[in-house]
Amino acid sequence: MTTAAYVLMGIAGVLLFVAGLIAVSRIAHGPSQLDRSAATDLTVAVVIAAVGLWTAYSDQSTEINILLLLSMLGFTSAVAVSRMVADRVVSRRNFAQSHRDPESGEAGTGDLS
Repeated sequence: MTTAAYVLMGIAGVLLFVAGLIAVSRIAHGPSQLDRSAATDLTVAVVIAAVGLWTAYSDQSTEINILLLLSMLGFTSAVAVSRMVADRVVSRRNFAQSHRDPESGEAGTGDLS
């Protein structure tokens, strides 16, 4: 490899490290569960990119299986989170509709007794 390739890989490594720090910070301080799950998805993407960078640097193809496995993990986790959020939205909507005051059409006070 040429010197330019090593420099570009070094820059890519530093950028991946910074992206990983940002993702870990969002996981630790995220205001909502959705922010944390998006940061976890970003962490998986950063790990995939880092393994790809290592594969290019070491000039070996044995890490391709790891890349495929991590890609499948990232996809399934993103689908699971999106389904969880969709189910939560539907259940909140159903709860709000079932607790409306039938005379005024407005939501009740929340007192179920």
